Amino acid sequence: MNDTRKRITCKRYAEAFFHSIEDDDLEECFKDFEAFSAIYFGYEGLREILNHPTIHINRKIEMLQRIFGASARHLVVDFLCLLVKKERINLFEGISNEVERFYRRKNGIRGIVVRSAIPLEKDERKSLRETLSRKFGRIEVREIVDKSVVGGLVIHFGDQVIDESLRSRIKQLRELMIRVDAEWLMTLINQPSIAL
Repeated sequence: MNDTRKRITCKRYAEAFFHSIEDDDLEECFKDFEAFSAIYFGYEGLREILNHPTIHINRKIEMLQRIFGASARHLVVDFLCLLVKKERINLFEGISNEVERFYRRKNGIRGIVVRSAIPLEKDERKSLRETLSRKFGRIEVREIVDKSVVGGLVIHFGDQVIDESLRSRIKQLRELMIRVDAEWLMTLINQPSIAL
């Protein structure tokens, strides 16, 4: 399945699920959905089992039902079981992103992703949320620890990126030095008497 088809499929499943939970208790269903997302993304073993081609679908469904038991809304569990039955659980990341997007849009919340090399301290997290809230209004911040960010933060919101990482600053400094060197070299070429 190509990327365009995957995105379309993820959006369709997410839209159908979101419209079904809108009629029920949206907040509670969304909390249950987020709880499963945290488990799914937090435990690689669960992802491997649910996506494993040789494990029978009924065993996967039993496992989902045992994980949630009676604590989760039936719509959420039924949706996850449907993804397993239709062999679409491998698209869960994309579906999850789309469900979150629908939820944020309905509630007027801007989704912001903050990437940092190490987890933010409690006071840093609070200060960042306050600053972003003043700028954007209602927000939902997802923090991602990304070792490729060499210090500082990279903030994604919509199609925009604010790159305040050390790597970005070093790159800017390198470009400035190259530009200054080129300007200095051009000055020497144009005025050879300066070099003497």
